[in-house]
Amino acid sequence: MAKSSWIVGGIVGALGFGALTVLGPRFADVCCPRPQRALASSEAATASVALSIEGMDCAACTAAIRTALKRLDGVRDARISFVEKRAVVEYEPARVAPRQLVEAVNRLGYRAILAPAGS
Repeated sequence: MAKSSWIVGGIVGALGFGALTVLGPRFADVCCPRPQRALASSEAATASVALSIEGMDCAACTAAIRTALKRLDGVRDARISFVEKRAVVEYEPARVAPRQLVEAVNRLGYRAILAPAGS
């Protein structure tokens, strides 16, 4: 069998499709089917909360806060604005609570509070 058949089969498999390559009267399975994850289990319910943060002096502060927040189990994303002195955190309420987000920032030496709704 030509090497190119294996390459094509590998590419097709990498795209998530099964591929069979004919070897005379036999078939060789080039790509094992990958189990499909259920969307419901990977798409857990999320919420978003804004934090007002005092004490940030530079871009390194925003990086430290982002890292601390993203290390918490259940935090999907953390967007920190040095200019606005604010963080917007996307999280899974079943795994982490807003007070834990505030505590994680405060442990770094900053002063974080939950921002009023709509601000």
